[in-house]
Amino acid sequence: MKRKEHLTITRLVGLTGIIEDPRRRYGNRRHELVDILIVTLLAIICGCETWKDIRLYGAQKKEWLRTFLRLPNGIPSVSTFRRTFLWIKPDGLEDVYRQWVRPYVGSCQGKQVCLDGKTVCGVGRHGEVMLHLVSAWVREDGITIGQINTDEKSNEIKAIPKLIEQLDIRGGTVTTDAMGCQKAITEAVIAGEGQYVFAVKQNQPTLYEEIEEYFRWAIHDETEQHHLSHYAERDFGHGKIAHWCVTATKNTVWFESNQDWAALRSFVMVERTTEKDGNKHQECAYFISSLQADAATFQRLVRGHWSIENQLHWMLDCQFNEDACLIHKGNAPQNLSLIRKMALALLKRDTSSKLSIRSKQKLAGWNDDFALSMIL
Repeated sequence: MKRKEHLTITRLVGLTGIIEDPRRRYGNRRHELVDILIVTLLAIICGCETWKDIRLYGAQKKEWLRTFLRLPNGIPSVSTFRRTFLWIKPDGLEDVYRQWVRPYVGSCQGKQVCLDGKTVCGVGRHGEVMLHLVSAWVREDGITIGQINTDEKSNEIKAIPKLIEQLDIRGGTVTTDAMGCQKAITEAVIAGEGQYVFAVKQNQPTLYEEIEEYFRWAIHDETEQHHLSHYAERDFGHGKIAHWCVTATKNTVWFESNQDWAALRSFVMVERTTEKDGNKHQECAYFISSLQADAATFQRLVRGHWSIENQLHWMLDCQFNEDACLIHKGNAPQNLSLIRKMALALLKRDTSSKLSIRSKQKLAGWNDDFALSMIL
């Protein structure tokens, strides 16, 4: 098996040359684009949130930064940082990011690719259209492999197929919430040589009702029970007990619209009961899949999908204060969201200690040796 490459600043510096420098049209460029990008990335790793923070970080670390950056005219001004990220085309930075993480992730064969959207709330508070980004998250590697801007949540339906086409998902299993349960998206996944497990809710009323009715009948029919696979699991956490019961079937021939959903091979029912402080809550969810797998496999994939919420979206909000960020003009919010994902990837890659992400951010700001070990 080919060994994965590390996520390093050195590789990232080598890729930044493919980004179109938006300042070319204005002639005078005192600072190199790669310097602006890398100083910003390192500043965000250390917890900086504003252009002033980023400039101040650069000024304090100038001599250290010069050990691996040119900085021919010192640290750029606040306005230079602001204008550069305002003008950079997000597609160019996105291309750099994907090329940077691709050797690290390698193939998606046998991996779970979770797709989910996140609204950057701070943008909408200033009168602009809300920035809504759909990210592709590889659970096994704990990293984003791509994102796409949808402007608003309802546009995820159109954006997800475009994102899938831009990624190499061969051999992987794509999971989404009910918003992504669309015929065109199943076709995009199969065309990309992947598999899918999609949640089904009332946005697909006929599909939802027929699956619900099937399982209600099948679990009590002696003949149909032979087509069912079952898996049960119980876990404890945060003062509550959760019981999971998964039932799956490979029998989909009865579904009249089977051919409308690309490579549809399985239906799944997940029943979850939680108990806390004497109170009990029950819920039932349904899924469609191109996989022919047992109930235990579907349980792993259904639960694994929420890693994108816990390990990506929650981290961006709680460790990088993304929702509270006041940077809201032009391309800057989308570009900075990608820079935060780069920073998170580098912070998570470090295994030299058991420190939290927040503690690593602080230590990287205080200790240049630690920061250097994390990025080389």
